[in-house]
Amino acid sequence: MDLSGPGLSYILLVIPSLFAVAVVGQGVSKLSKNDTSGWIPVSFGALFIVLIIVAYFFFL
Repeated sequence: MDLSGPGLSYILLVIPSLFAVAVVGQGVSKLSKNDTSGWIPVSFGALFIVLIIVAYFFFL
């Protein structure tokens, strides 16, 4: 198994980032319905995106 190929970066970076975008989207949906608890998923999603970006620089 070749660990230097793009498959590893797809698994470790792209799939979690899609999950983070979905969480942020859920929070934005709640905020658009004037639900103040929507800030919780937005903040966790943004934090998760930041962690994915930091992990990307570890793979460089």
